[in-house]
Amino acid sequence: MLVIAIQGSFDAAKKAIEEANKKGEAIELRLDLLKDLEHVNKLKNLCKLPVIFTLRKKAQGGEFQGSEQEREAKLLELLPLKPDYVDLEFDVDPSFAQKVHQSFPDVAIICSYHDFDKTPDNLENVLTQMTQMHAAIYKIATFANSSLDSLRMLNFILQKRREGISLAGMSMGPHGDITRILAPVVDSLLTYTSLSSEEETAPGQVPVDTLEKIYRFSTLNQQTKVYALIGDPVEQSIGHIAHNTLFKKLKEDAVYVKILVRSEEVGPFFQLLKTLPFHGFSVTMPLKEKVGEHLDHINPQAKKIGAINTLNLNNEGRWEGFNTDASGALDAIEEKRQVAGKKVVILGAGGAARALAYETIERGGEVLIVNRTEEKAKKLARQLGCEGVALERWTKPSYDILMNTTPVGMTTKGLSLISEKALLKNAVVFDAIMHPKETPLLILAKNKGCQIVYGNEMFTRQAVKQAEIWLNRPLDTQDLLLTLEHLCHALEKS
Repeated sequence: MLVIAIQGSFDAAKKAIEEANKKGEAIELRLDLLKDLEHVNKLKNLCKLPVIFTLRKKAQGGEFQGSEQEREAKLLELLPLKPDYVDLEFDVDPSFAQKVHQSFPDVAIICSYHDFDKTPDNLENVLTQMTQMHAAIYKIATFANSSLDSLRMLNFILQKRREGISLAGMSMGPHGDITRILAPVVDSLLTYTSLSSEEETAPGQVPVDTLEKIYRFSTLNQQTKVYALIGDPVEQSIGHIAHNTLFKKLKEDAVYVKILVRSEEVGPFFQLLKTLPFHGFSVTMPLKEKVGEHLDHINPQAKKIGAINTLNLNNEGRWEGFNTDASGALDAIEEKRQVAGKKVVILGAGGAARALAYETIERGGEVLIVNRTEEKAKKLARQLGCEGVALERWTKPSYDILMNTTPVGMTTKGLSLISEKALLKNAVVFDAIMHPKETPLLILAKNKGCQIVYGNEMFTRQAVKQAEIWLNRPLDTQDLLLTLEHLCHALEKS
């Protein structure tokens, strides 16, 4: 049940209820956040959806200012208005909870637990405490200090719902959005949302329009296949918008989310996957060279490259690894110039550089690795059978195609790894960075008269290749590329 929380002044609440009636499945009147409780009955009567009364105390994250006795008295005063549900914290006086149940048998109780600091190690113990109270739904909301906490929450909900427990679970904070987006997939009974990010009543709530427009929340169900981007950072990626756009166009019962996974979390992450409905992943830095040891099979090309950007759960339940970065980038570059027989300089010596260098050599290009650390440049060059040099020693540039695989230019305003002097007129210059689209390097290259290949041209091509792997069928590549190009253009304007 998608619950839209309402707060603020009478006029603001009235306006919000009108919108919530169209977009939600239930309305929570946050009595502790409403400025005037005299008009609660008027607000309730405006609701065309089931109504939840919540008068949250400060100890559980609310704003009610009075004593516990005053709070109980206020609830008993308001419950004759007959909301469909009332939210009672797990630690209220048992005699009060019993009185509410006996005096208002038509008002269903939501027993809630909140921890704004952490996700307890033993959620089972938390639920055991909660079930001492008679309730229609048990709601657990805890703060996720990492994505692992959110995955633990999803696992716990899935397990308990299969056991028939009437449970809603969600993680708060920036790592917790996946528990809200994927609530219908794990059969969590309640998902709390807001009409805008400014109106959230708990940290990490996903606005209702975002849930529906990007994730197609109303269509998600227990059979929906889940895909995700993993890595660190993931915040700037538009992968969730792109892949969900493709799934919608292809009429696939699938959803794509973003999960921040740090290098040291890879092992525990794969352990938690075993009982969750994930079917594939996009992998970004710094995990492309770290996920391989956790897979059952690695595609020969990806094994040679030594970097994996696509994971797929095959029909036998085995995890496979692929690399679509390399072919995605080279396909985009070769729309400007074929690499066979051409001199190609690759800036960087990480996973992306390895992938692009490998694919370039496979297509007949002559590769030079240029990196700030000479040892890394030469090591990668030896592994691939090409040349490598330190950036400071690269004094006489000679190339047909230049590829930047470093993050320089992503966050440092105006900074390019190389100067305009090192750029050659009429060369093809590619930057793997997507944000900003016009990187400092590409701006310099344009001024020098080079041909430009943007990072999003690589992204769209590798994304379509990922979709083909996940869905295990050939797709109309040109049509999907056009869809993603239009999407990228729209996002640039917004």
